[in-house]
Amino acid sequence: MKKTALATAVVSLLSHAYTSPVFAQNTTTETDETMVVTANRFEQSTEDVIAPMSVVTKEEIVQIQAKTMTDILRLQPGIEVASNGGIGQNASIFMRGTNSDHVLILIDGFRMNSSIKSGMNINKIPVNQVERIEIIRGSGAVMYGSDAVGGVINIITRTSSDNQSKSATIGAGSDRYKEGNFAANTKVGENGHLKMAAGFTQTEGYNVNPQPGLNDGDKHGFENSQFMLNYEHQLSSYVSLFTGVRWFNSTSEYNHYTNTKSRSESESTVYSSKLSFHKDAVSSNLSISYQDDQTLEYHENGDLDSEQKIDQLNMQWANQIKLTNDWLVNAGVDWTDAKVKADITDWSNKVIINEGESRTSTGVYLGTQYQLEQLKLEANTRFDKHDKYDEYTTWGVGASYQINDIYKVSTAYNTAFKAPSFYDLSTAPDLEPETSKNIDVSLAAVYSLVNVNLSLYKNRVDNLIVYYDAPNFAGYSANVDADIKGAELELLFDTGVISHTLIAEYKDHEDTEGQQLARRAKQNYKWMGNVSLGDLDLNLSYIYTGKRSDLPSAPGVETAYLDPYSLWSVAAAYWVTSDLAVRGRVENLFDEEYETAGGYKPAERSYYVSLDYQF
Repeated sequence: MKKTALATAVVSLLSHAYTSPVFAQNTTTETDETMVVTANRFEQSTEDVIAPMSVVTKEEIVQIQAKTMTDILRLQPGIEVASNGGIGQNASIFMRGTNSDHVLILIDGFRMNSSIKSGMNINKIPVNQVERIEIIRGSGAVMYGSDAVGGVINIITRTSSDNQSKSATIGAGSDRYKEGNFAANTKVGENGHLKMAAGFTQTEGYNVNPQPGLNDGDKHGFENSQFMLNYEHQLSSYVSLFTGVRWFNSTSEYNHYTNTKSRSESESTVYSSKLSFHKDAVSSNLSISYQDDQTLEYHENGDLDSEQKIDQLNMQWANQIKLTNDWLVNAGVDWTDAKVKADITDWSNKVIINEGESRTSTGVYLGTQYQLEQLKLEANTRFDKHDKYDEYTTWGVGASYQINDIYKVSTAYNTAFKAPSFYDLSTAPDLEPETSKNIDVSLAAVYSLVNVNLSLYKNRVDNLIVYYDAPNFAGYSANVDADIKGAELELLFDTGVISHTLIAEYKDHEDTEGQQLARRAKQNYKWMGNVSLGDLDLNLSYIYTGKRSDLPSAPGVETAYLDPYSLWSVAAAYWVTSDLAVRGRVENLFDEEYETAGGYKPAERSYYVSLDYQF
């Protein structure tokens, strides 16, 4: 992003050794490039990515003092969040009006487990482990296969081999919130680099799903412990090896359908390894990841209610060959196997998914990119075979043209599909896989005072899986078709020492039954302002979300709607020394009463304070 000369001049006046996050961005010049890996699995400049894309840096995460992943994602273009309460409670991510399970979640390029139920609880991913987040809006199925109908979110924990930072954080806040985190990056010998991160989060919580006269006085708390160890070694000038392990264990309390307080205990362990080769025009990555997940649900009296145990093995082989300076080819193979390790029951204790149930998918992809002066062209195709379904071929084409130093136009057309999850089929075995056709047109303009990014899109989703609400647990899932059209406008500009991000979004989304898609508003507005004054850094953010339906209703049942809301948050950091910062955050500054999921109450005005020491 190009920044104004005034902001750059202010940076030069900063006195303390550590440049604050906001001005670390402001020092970026037009010639600097942000390198990303999500679009084609190999490092490239964001300028070479045709799809609309956002990158959230570590500095920006620290700047807003995010406590959860949803704190970060809800401020990004094209994303809406629905949460069943506060920290640690289940949350859904909607991108560009598609379903919450239409967003493919990757960590370091590996697919996260979402085979049992639709989507995954992104709120349980520890923020402390995140180095940056790469977000592609629009279909990514041509590169990644099933699930990426609305977009791809790649959460990256790896750091560069030059990173020698160490930090420790302790904090407290409302509802008896406590946190402690430690992270260290260090060189090991001449060719090794080690990253270690660990921490915990604990909150007493509040009554996220109040039922007057039934659960008065309940509090739904959350505890999380996490650990990560990454090691990378440069075996030769051409070959490097990465290996890592991530673990987290969390306990969250929630309101059972019987209106009694229940407890969910989740544990996830992920082992991953990646062998990379790069010489001249040839690059190749061979990757493997094993993920072991279990979730145990307990009644208030301590009896086991249900359990979910699943493991998932991923293998990837990605290759890139640069035929010329202007022409490259990508090709690769993906293989995923997911297996249920214990019977899974529903609310009535009936077994709905049997132990040993498994699903295997294999995908092969081929793509090319060609640069012809100011014109960039790309074409991709992918073939997927699922052992429980049919075979699928997806494809996409795209182009961008740099008109002059100010204007750049881009367009892309992509197809995608989403295979039903284990849980989808357990409740509705006749469900068909979802398919989509997405077209996107974008304009980027870089003026002296403002950067403008405008995207228009249309996504036709056939066999969209929709859950229709009905009384007495009689709700059901069904395939319908849906048309989703929308526009996203992002403005980046400075006024004096204040750096602004302004986002406006409009979506028109209905299924063939004439119902608005659940928990997605037609209008969303977001603003974030950052300023640094000597040793003081400030961040103020605002989100407006319009009226939207809660859940689509079965015939004869009136649809419930959620009211629009405005949400303000403010964060501040004071640098006592160049290494020690005192941070504070006020969430829901004006104590707005609102809901993102019917019956579930977000936190009231909340306060957080922390000490952050870098050494």
